[in-house]
Amino acid sequence: MATSPSTDEQSISAAGNGDRPKVEIGWILEGDMPGAQRDAAKAAAVSMEHALSDCMPRFDWVIETLERPAETDRGRIEPVRLLDAAEVDRDMRGWDFALVVTARQLHGRERSRVLGVTSSIFATAILSTAFLTNTDLDTGRTADRLHALAMHLFGQLNGLTADRSNTWMGRLGTADDLDGMGGFGDEALADLADRMKDVADLRVEEMQAPRQGKAGFYARSLWLNRGALPRAILRMRPWSFPLRLRRLTTAAGSALAVLVMTAESWEVAASLSFGTIALLSLVSLTATSTYLLKVQRLLASRGGPLREQRAVSNAGTVIAVGLGMLVTYLGLFAVAWLMAYGLFGDALLERWVGVPGGGLPTLRMQMAALTASLGVFIGALGASFEPYGYFRHVTQVDDEI
Repeated sequence: MATSPSTDEQSISAAGNGDRPKVEIGWILEGDMPGAQRDAAKAAAVSMEHALSDCMPRFDWVIETLERPAETDRGRIEPVRLLDAAEVDRDMRGWDFALVVTARQLHGRERSRVLGVTSSIFATAILSTAFLTNTDLDTGRTADRLHALAMHLFGQLNGLTADRSNTWMGRLGTADDLDGMGGFGDEALADLADRMKDVADLRVEEMQAPRQGKAGFYARSLWLNRGALPRAILRMRPWSFPLRLRRLTTAAGSALAVLVMTAESWEVAASLSFGTIALLSLVSLTATSTYLLKVQRLLASRGGPLREQRAVSNAGTVIAVGLGMLVTYLGLFAVAWLMAYGLFGDALLERWVGVPGGGLPTLRMQMAALTASLGVFIGALGASFEPYGYFRHVTQVDDEI
């Protein structure tokens, strides 16, 4: 249930807000948090509202705290589960950002001790107190560390990068690094203020356009977020998918090796026109991207009214997955082309497929494209066997702190 704002919080929100653009942030306190940590998180939320109001008074900062019912599960949790739950609350309450606080360990893929993660495509950050506190820390110090971590993640969520300063954007190695952090640098603060101008604008669902339909709503949402969407896609790092999705790469690489070394594959490539193989490549990329989006449940498909944030999230995910598969295709194409030139001489190919020497460069290109097309199909099947949450973690979590 949502807690009522305190008198101080009400006064901060109401004092002189006038026509200042509003930025709303929701703090979600998971049910696994003990009472002392809940109190610390509430204090950190209040501190964040004060700090942001002092740093950027041109905006009307509104922070709401939502407490989930108590639960007994204390095991390690997949961040994507918390992201899904947070998205529901963020859409329902119209928050611009959500910060989720849990006492459980986060299942990281790059770090063994994760203090927090960010997901710009969800406009959400997750904070874990599992490695943040110990029994010697009092509630006040815990609140200070949560506040510093929240400000750090909020900055990263909005495109700021960690540096070697003592500000909130200082680099984090351990929880002890949070002690003594304070404020944003002048350049970071200017960048953050520019970002907040876009965030505080009227949302598409709040505009009077009742007959625009779903397609029109998506088009308008993407147009209004045309600056933020590319940044969110880049932070998903689609070019790194072949390296981070090992089962996809292993399956695709195995298929490539078998196809290139088989005489029948060369005969098929020789019998197909360049246009047919180009069409096959396009179909392959479209089909595998669609398959992965569906089988890995990467798109938000909940009912209810259309939301700008959900439209941008879905569009960004589709584009990132499509780019990731394109990178995989190009990698397979390059490897197959190099193998075709390095391992298969003109005399051998002439005996296999009966193509004269002048047509062999084109044949090698066709063979590389055919191999890449079939390879991404097999690779997508391999990626579908990734453990629960792994594919989504790779595509939708920006950073582990």
